[in-house]
Amino acid sequence: MSVDTDLKASLILEDFSKQLSDAVVGYRYAGGHHEFTIERGGQTYSIDFPERLLLEHPIRELEKLVRKLIRQLVGGSAPETIRVSEATPGFCETWV
Repeated sequence: MSVDTDLKASLILEDFSKQLSDAVVGYRYAGGHHEFTIERGGQTYSIDFPERLLLEHPIRELEKLVRKLIRQLVGGSAPETIRVSEATPGFCETWV
């Protein structure tokens, strides 16, 4: 993990924690993936960002995606597992 990706992951974690103040937000890095867990309202969500995505995209672009994910979580329309696609940061593959 590089300093750049470490900083980006920290900023993403901070955004999730601030915007979802009623949630317990966790983070772990393993096998080239940054996984954020969010426990909110009796649900546990897992959001996976591949290392490569954090390396290749500016933080401003990633922040837009995080805001979109937060809206889905607050609105109750988010699946339990979200895998952010490397090809297009605005697109998420989802599994329930």
